[in-house]
Amino acid sequence: MPREGFEGGSVSLKTWLYRSTGILVSAFFVYLAVRQANLSESLRVLGTVQPGWLVAAALVYLSSFPVRTLRWRLILRVQKVLSLRELMAPVFVGYTVNNILPARAGEIYRAHFLGRRAGMSRSGVAASIVVERTLDGLMLVCVIFLVFVLFPQEHYLGATALFTGLIFLTLAAGILFYSLTVDKSHRVIDRGLGLLPLALREFLVSRLSFFLRGIRGISTVGGFLEAGIYTTLVWILDACAIAFVTASFGVTLPLVGFVLVFALVALSTTLPSGPGYVGPFQYAFVVSLGTFAVSRETALAISVVAQLALLGSVSLIGIALLLKEQLRAPGR
Repeated sequence: MPREGFEGGSVSLKTWLYRSTGILVSAFFVYLAVRQANLSESLRVLGTVQPGWLVAAALVYLSSFPVRTLRWRLILRVQKVLSLRELMAPVFVGYTVNNILPARAGEIYRAHFLGRRAGMSRSGVAASIVVERTLDGLMLVCVIFLVFVLFPQEHYLGATALFTGLIFLTLAAGILFYSLTVDKSHRVIDRGLGLLPLALREFLVSRLSFFLRGIRGISTVGGFLEAGIYTTLVWILDACAIAFVTASFGVTLPLVGFVLVFALVALSTTLPSGPGYVGPFQYAFVVSLGTFAVSRETALAISVVAQLALLGSVSLIGIALLLKEQLRAPGR
């Protein structure tokens, strides 16, 4: 019993440290974004927003979620064939938790949520989310490369972009290698597990088998192409939503400008930050829009409205679905 309490305390401490790190990261980037800014001017700029553009931005952003769900269903197909309707709620709920809690806790909750509802292994579902995030990461690498090409004289991204790109490329290479060499990989894994104590080996074997099966969610050329199409469409819709929010303040940019804004905003969401990506999200708008002579005050106003219109619309749907789930639970 004391041992269990100690382990639970250790997990709680790790969770607390991780979330605290996210809040500290947010605080640091909030400082970078608002320093030398006239916040009263930002409030004045907020009053100039054109609601029609915001409605369009929210609708475009929400339209990306059925596409995300189709991609996730494709990845999960090797574990269990699920309908679009069965997966929409976990997707919305997962993104909502990401927006409300720090350090992307929604990914873990989404795995738990679907695992409980569909009677699936949480490890297997978590693996499918790893594949999903790797696909997004590869798109981010492509966008970062495009920014380097379009803005060779600038140093917007630096070491952060390089580190993030290497992580996603390594994940993608590992998933591809495992998919192409399943038998050989399993022999290596089995030898490694054989070196562990029996109790630990038994604990890991079942969980690892589900996880590895989930990693192989896409194992054919056709599957990779289909997932790539879904991922590209999601990113195009997200970029259009950001562009519409920017346009709602009467800000006009060349196409390369919107590419830069979206690239930095997308990169900002990969950082372990506080709820709603507060801080990195603001700084991404300030830096990218500042390149095109948009004031810091206007950039801050755009970033706040983007969070409210895009992340807020998803969160409202996710909260409604969570409440519906809670009301339905006693009758099960």
